[in-house]
Amino acid sequence: MEKSLVCRTLKSNKFWKIKVSGNFFIVSYGRMGTLGSVNSKEFPTPEKCLIEAEKMIHSKLKKGYREIEEGTFSGHMK
Repeated sequence: MEKSLVCRTLKSNKFWKIKVSGNFFIVSYGRMGTLGSVNSKEFPTPEKCLIEAEKMIHSKLKKGYREIEEGTFSGHMK
């Protein structure tokens, strides 16, 4: 599973992306136009990993981030 989110307001222009693979995920985030930062986390099971990823996605959506379709992103989010 992959989700790409952006937050564009008068004061910010940020990206956040998560890629879940088995029992770990990789998160990339930062300001649009930059390489940003990358973090990863491993879990005991794929199920626990997916639950935590969904929590993180929900948290970002509550903060004003919006999902974008893959292939429409034009920043440094890889």
